[in-house]
Amino acid sequence: MNQFKRSFVIRKPLDSVFDLFSDVRQYHTFIPYCIDSEIVENNDEYILACLTLDFFGKRTSLTTKNKIETNKSIKMNLIDGPFHHFKAQWTFDAIDDETTDLNFEMEYEISNKLLEFVFNKNLKVVSDSIIRAFELKLVN
Repeated sequence: MNQFKRSFVIRKPLDSVFDLFSDVRQYHTFIPYCIDSEIVENNDEYILACLTLDFFGKRTSLTTKNKIETNKSIKMNLIDGPFHHFKAQWTFDAIDDETTDLNFEMEYEISNKLLEFVFNKNLKVVSDSIIRAFELKLVN
């Protein structure tokens, strides 16, 4: 099982950061590699989110069941996608009124070992570009 953890600081208030991260429908408008994003199901306990991604000409979809705790966390579990196993979580903490600490943890396994190698090799660069996209969206 592979694990990936990252922490980020975004110089925006907690509620603004959380609102953007939980607005899955807008992801395709600003997140690199994301060409479509939709909410498949939305109820009081969770949302089913589907992202269509294009990594270097390889298109795939990822559907997750997301449990959202407002201004605290977003917990994602795989429903369908290229992973054999996928579980991830964003946690949000206010450092002060204008700064938010984000923590991302992911546990995953991809059935195709070659695809897993490529994924692992590019994970830091891809995660950095996604966080930059969120930061730019928050500024605009």
